[in-house]
Amino acid sequence: MYNRSITLLTKCVFILFITFILSVPPFSMASFPSFASTGTLKLEPDSTKHSTVSLLTRKSPSISYPKSQTSTPSESLNFQESLSVITDGSKIETSCYVPLLQECIERTSFSGAQNFHSHIIKTGTHQDVFVMTFLVNVYAKCGSMENAQKVFNKLPRRNVVAWTTLMTGYVHNDQSDVAISVFQEMLEFGSFPTNYTLGIALNACSAINSVELGKQIHVYSIKYHIDHDTSVGNSLCSLYSKCANLDSAIKAFLKIGEKNVVSWTAVICACGDHSKALKGLRFFTEMLADNVEPNEFTLTSVLSMCCTMLSLSFGVQVHCLSIKLGYEPNLRIRNSIMYLYLRCGRFGEALRLFNGMEDMSLVTMNSIIAGYGEMMELAKDDLSAYCNGTEALNVFSKLNNSGFKPDIYSFSSILTVCSKMFALEQGEQVHAQTLKTGHLSDMIVGTALVNMYNKCGSIERASKAFREISARTLISWTSMIAAFAQNGQTQQALQLFEDMRLMGVRPNQVTFVGVLSACAHAGMVNEALGYFETMQKDFKIKPVMDHYSCLIDMFVRLGLLNEAFVMIKKMDFPPNESIWSLLLAGCKRDGKTELGFYVAEKLLELKPKNTETCLLLLNMYKSADRWEDVSKVQELMKEKRLKKLMDWSWISIHDKVYSFKPDERQAYGAEMYDYLDQLLDKAKSLVGYQSLESFELLEVEEEEGKTLPSNVQHSEKLAVAFGLLNMPNAAPIRIIKNISMCRGCHNFMKAISSLNAREIIVRDSKRLHKFVNGQCSCGDYGGLL
Repeated sequence: MYNRSITLLTKCVFILFITFILSVPPFSMASFPSFASTGTLKLEPDSTKHSTVSLLTRKSPSISYPKSQTSTPSESLNFQESLSVITDGSKIETSCYVPLLQECIERTSFSGAQNFHSHIIKTGTHQDVFVMTFLVNVYAKCGSMENAQKVFNKLPRRNVVAWTTLMTGYVHNDQSDVAISVFQEMLEFGSFPTNYTLGIALNACSAINSVELGKQIHVYSIKYHIDHDTSVGNSLCSLYSKCANLDSAIKAFLKIGEKNVVSWTAVICACGDHSKALKGLRFFTEMLADNVEPNEFTLTSVLSMCCTMLSLSFGVQVHCLSIKLGYEPNLRIRNSIMYLYLRCGRFGEALRLFNGMEDMSLVTMNSIIAGYGEMMELAKDDLSAYCNGTEALNVFSKLNNSGFKPDIYSFSSILTVCSKMFALEQGEQVHAQTLKTGHLSDMIVGTALVNMYNKCGSIERASKAFREISARTLISWTSMIAAFAQNGQTQQALQLFEDMRLMGVRPNQVTFVGVLSACAHAGMVNEALGYFETMQKDFKIKPVMDHYSCLIDMFVRLGLLNEAFVMIKKMDFPPNESIWSLLLAGCKRDGKTELGFYVAEKLLELKPKNTETCLLLLNMYKSADRWEDVSKVQELMKEKRLKKLMDWSWISIHDKVYSFKPDERQAYGAEMYDYLDQLLDKAKSLVGYQSLESFELLEVEEEEGKTLPSNVQHSEKLAVAFGLLNMPNAAPIRIIKNISMCRGCHNFMKAISSLNAREIIVRDSKRLHKFVNGQCSCGDYGGLL
């Protein structure tokens, strides 16, 4: 009799325990409920930092079950021994099934669960609702919802715990639509949901974006006065956030009676997801003021918002707080901190964090590669940017050798780096890897490939990569249209634009920039103005500076300076430095002195920050002997601390970079200079090339007490001569130049491409020039230089 009482007591303890386990908040499986005096389930979620392990992953962590208080022989057996016992047909106490089934969950042992299930049926324990409900949970955790449903269907009685267990299983196994059906069936069955049941139902609505059903459950919670419950409020906040209703998400959060760390994290994440980073940071400060300790998900969300706002000072404080709370070794937080430093240009700190990491994830590698890409944009000169790109390639190589498999973000980041480096060979290797790993058809990777090949001057391969994208988006179409435009292939760009419209893809502002640029390259005035009107009337797109820049560029190319000036007057906003510089270059080329001086005055009013623009002004005033204005420009350059322009070009051969400056004649020996002289003589005699070498630039390069020789050649000429001497005959020559090409060098490249039947690609500070058979893809924009 005594033993039977002990057994019944043990069973009661486990019944209470399983009810506790199943009654955790939807964001956490690590907090336990308590029973109110009425016997209904009331949740009191734990607010410790461990209570939100599943906040972002939406998966339940493993749960440790206490051992039974009764001492039976079977309890001292390990898992394998227990399996042997039940296989032998030995009888065990009903209460002992729970720890054994829990072991199946921890081991994700589906076969073990089946063995115990068989034994339960054999011993007649399948009539026990508690054990069978727990078995539903075991099958769900092992990913077998079919078996979980079968066990549930055969339950002798179905209580709210059983219904909730089945719903939770479907949600955790990504079958939220089925979970909703179970919830509706439960209501028809006449079973009343608890607050946790409602939380699970709301999570299912969130997963399938069913905001209408979520609102009905919200009304139900209000009717029964449980909308202030922590579990329900957290789920409502998450639902409304995911369904793009931030205001309702915040209202649901504010209604919560006892806000825990899950509540605060949910509303902070909601603000971040809706681009309200400042509001999210304010909630974070309120959370700290409320003495709620943030967890790793709170901190990573806050750090992400600091990245969005480029708020380094706030991010540094969060970094210090994470160290204080003991999260310094946490990989997610370290990744977030590292990326914040990268985004804010604190590359040294980010690199120290990266080098100090013993454990790395794919996210870590992707972040540092993307960071090097950001540093290329912020580099003080192009050579420093190239070095940063080389480091990114080294990290990508380390990623491949470390056992990680690159994902779409790895490929898109490294392809972006290759495009900035003008590194076609490395880009081709990455392309081959995307083909091997099956990522080639992905939209993000495909678009990155299009951009890489375009910026490296290979429009044919860019077009091929575009055709290989299975699901093309607006970004894909726009990238390819821009690529055709930049390479002077106007008809292909306009035809692709029409194809895009036929496919039902609506163009945006950037798309029309590509279309207008294509028209500008070909001098198609009527077509450009037609598209400009279509953009405004048919697509209701208001013109921005880039649209006007394309039209003014077109007029200036054609020598229609008055039309360009009239277009500037029609703008709804003041023209920027780039617009006036275009017109000034045209005036200088065509000898329009009066208009040129007017434009120069407008430029001076803007106090230009671009050194090349200031040089253009200097040369304009010098040619007219307006020395007072020359002094004004020189004073402006001193005021803006504009650095001297250094003419610098480089070329990459077999992964080795060779750089060239005009005054380093001794660096590569006499052979290269003799060969360059031969090329100049051939160009003059056979093609009629006339040297228009600009010495205006060299005046800025002069050091104090040192004057460059009169026979000096610009750096891109040295680079092309070196390339012709050291590269295979059929190989295209790719050169990077840190400033704009002058007119003389532009004409020289056209002549050499015709004489040597070589493809020469020069990327300067303004655009890409692809010289083939004496023609340039820029449409002789070089004549404006």
